[in-house]
Amino acid sequence: MKPGCRQILKEISAYLDGELEIAACATIERHCADCASCAAVVDGLKQTAGLCRQLGTTPLPLPVLERARASVRRLLENSTTGDE
Repeated sequence: MKPGCRQILKEISAYLDGELEIAACATIERHCADCASCAAVVDGLKQTAGLCRQLGTTPLPLPVLERARASVRRLLENSTTGDE
């Protein structure tokens, strides 16, 4: 771990969420340009966040949706009858 990695890792979430000032973002970007480990972490997290956003817009396959609805119906029926 290079000097500065700990601080970069502490701020990665805020960096990826766009919550840091421009100067702090520039510091992280400069550090990642010289630190393959931190650059890999940032890149991996960016990819993961992108995949999560994509999944939120992808419709569930019909069989999965039907099973989920059936489970919710059973839970609701059980909660009104007192069975669990």
